[in-house]
Amino acid sequence: MGLRRLRAAGAVVVASVVLVAAACTADEPPEDPDDSPRSASLRVETVSGADRLDERARVDLEGEVGEVLSQYLVDAFLGDFPRQRFVQSFASFTSGAAEDATRDIDWLTAATVQDATSVRATELEARLSFLTLGRTVHGGTAHVHFAFEAAMPDGSTRPLVLDGSFLLEADDGGFTIFGYEVSFDNGDGEQVEVDSGTGAAS
Repeated sequence: MGLRRLRAAGAVVVASVVLVAAACTADEPPEDPDDSPRSASLRVETVSGADRLDERARVDLEGEVGEVLSQYLVDAFLGDFPRQRFVQSFASFTSGAAEDATRDIDWLTAATVQDATSVRATELEARLSFLTLGRTVHGGTAHVHFAFEAAMPDGSTRPLVLDGSFLLEADDGGFTIFGYEVSFDNGDGEQVEVDSGTGAAS
């Protein structure tokens, strides 16, 4: 159905953290062949901006960003299905970014497949670039590729893919998301691009 661009604004918050790993080296136990396929683990890798930081500081940063992204992923795409509430997905966003994200909720969450019986992650990758001054980290960008498979009530499956960037600001408690620029394919042949705070365009 072609590509259309949407840009917007909207509101809000709430969430709980629980996802998989935010480390790219974690070993996973072998799958039981009788079990349903498991969700992929989140893989986080620093690609730039941490040259002056030691290994421990870099790993801590990856863990902090991984926690923010994990919180978002669980509330936006994973968890129990079917369900109708997705607005809590933006708890780790600043108030301004949460307002934008609420209006883009269909393209930042699994809201378009809310009737699914389950959703599992097939790929969760984040490449991190940090903005540093000396040894102080002021912010960063997470370049992401998130792919999912939704099991629909009729027995079919539907792929969902979110690609793009989340902008991060550092604070005493870790990181928050203050902006985004992503494309979303909800498996029906339509790809949508959204970004925060710039209005809407088609």
